[in-house]
Amino acid sequence: MARQLQTAQVQEQRVPDSVDAWIVGSSVASLASAVHLICDANVPASQIHILESRSTPGDGIISIGDPLNGYDHRPGCMPTFNDACMERLLALVPSTIGSGRTVLEDMKELCANDHDGDVPGTHILIQGDHGPVKLDTRKSLNLKDRMDLMVLILKPEKILARKRINEFFRESFFGSRFWITLSTMWVARPKETDWTNAKWTNRFGFQPWHSATEFRRCLRRYSGEVRNLNTNRPLDCTKYNQFESIVTPTIGFLKHQGVDFQLNTKIKDIVTRLDSGTVSISAIRALQDGAEETITVRPKDIVIISLGSTTSGSSSGTNNDPPSMVTMEAENGLDENWSIWLDLATQHPSFGDPYNFCTRISESRLESFTVTLKDPEFFARFINLTHDRPGLGTFVSLKDSNWMISICIPRQPFFYFQPENINVFWGYGLRPDREGNFVRKPMLFCSGEEIMTELLSLLGFPSASIRRNSITIPCVMPRRTASMLPRTCQNRPNVIPDGTANLAVIGQFVNIPDETTVSLDYSVRGAQFAVSQLMGIGKEPVSTNRLSSSFSRFWKLLLA
Repeated sequence: MARQLQTAQVQEQRVPDSVDAWIVGSSVASLASAVHLICDANVPASQIHILESRSTPGDGIISIGDPLNGYDHRPGCMPTFNDACMERLLALVPSTIGSGRTVLEDMKELCANDHDGDVPGTHILIQGDHGPVKLDTRKSLNLKDRMDLMVLILKPEKILARKRINEFFRESFFGSRFWITLSTMWVARPKETDWTNAKWTNRFGFQPWHSATEFRRCLRRYSGEVRNLNTNRPLDCTKYNQFESIVTPTIGFLKHQGVDFQLNTKIKDIVTRLDSGTVSISAIRALQDGAEETITVRPKDIVIISLGSTTSGSSSGTNNDPPSMVTMEAENGLDENWSIWLDLATQHPSFGDPYNFCTRISESRLESFTVTLKDPEFFARFINLTHDRPGLGTFVSLKDSNWMISICIPRQPFFYFQPENINVFWGYGLRPDREGNFVRKPMLFCSGEEIMTELLSLLGFPSASIRRNSITIPCVMPRRTASMLPRTCQNRPNVIPDGTANLAVIGQFVNIPDETTVSLDYSVRGAQFAVSQLMGIGKEPVSTNRLSSSFSRFWKLLLA
């Protein structure tokens, strides 16, 4: 490879039949690790053990609800924008729709049918006198802002350290149309209301106080693609929500193969052993259905731990009540993904600093909401406003919103058992701490109905009839953007932590050089690297740093 993913030494090849693999947590990264252990490393499925504290696998990202009480999608729990590593994973998972097919083939076929020759491009719509009009995002940056972008993208990462994005740009940059293609944050309230369906805008969710390092990685990773980020790519096309379309088939495949899912298993302690300066895992202490158990980990076994969680402390409300604020305090709502990391970090410096990410709730908080509609009026008005049919994954960002609301109109049905007469959409607010434009209190303290009232007022839709036929479920996620917070290079551990022997750590909070954590592909990439290194099979993830191939397009975009 042209670049080294980690500084850790390549470990000796293990004999698959003699290895027991212990995977802590059932996140997407954990499930991907199990798939690649089976398919790439040939580890027998019965020797792969997934330890999950909940009664259902999926790391708490499961979407719940029903048409009577309202659906709760929890959309902010999963970053999107899938790529090469996710493609490799989904090519291994059998389809749940047709025999002899894979999930990847289903998604590619669905994407081809969705496009039908009409691929939407990234655009911003301003509400004019006679309806929305398109704006050209290329003509929004002045020369100083363009040069500041170039300076940041060309800076060596090691000198950025804990710097924030707003340390490199003037305030005017965060009011530019270029920034709205990257984030929904606006410094000052503009005169008119804007809508945009740019996926980067809504799915990346950068804020001025987020990490300049992460912003730089994102620019370098997706340079040249800014104007086309709304184009649905095959890996972004799912028939239902991502949990039911990606996570559920993966869990089904692993169970069919015979993977040992040990649910209701809470990890109490990861026992380490230090030998000649090398740390290895010797045991895992757990509570299984309330009974204490010690799992012996042999030197030839491997342990893969999912660190941190963006869903930790999430709290849902109802149509009539706001979410509970109990988990909003920094010391509350930390699940075992965090407690394990906190414990490991106190023992060994190579495990980074979880406190940098889990305690800064005011900088990482986001509130999502899921709306269940019992009649078609909202969808009809939305289509008339945007001219985009449901199923294209259209995003609309309300630039004028104090809460910085964005909504997504997905393909219907969005849930597997969703009735034909029910429609569902979801959205989120990046600044739920602010007072609303029309509902005069912070989004955090609003019921679902109050959030829907604010949204309808911003869109200019009639409120009474739509609210009467809708159920809105709010969900506060205090650590949703924690992985994007400013950090030093020592704050995140390598996938193979320095000086360790039989251990890998995975998830959105590990360090993978050059790659950006805003993508779900990041977690899968870490899982693939963990399996490759621990098993000594030398099958590295595909390199995706595209700066060299698309830099000229990015440069032309800035100069346009």
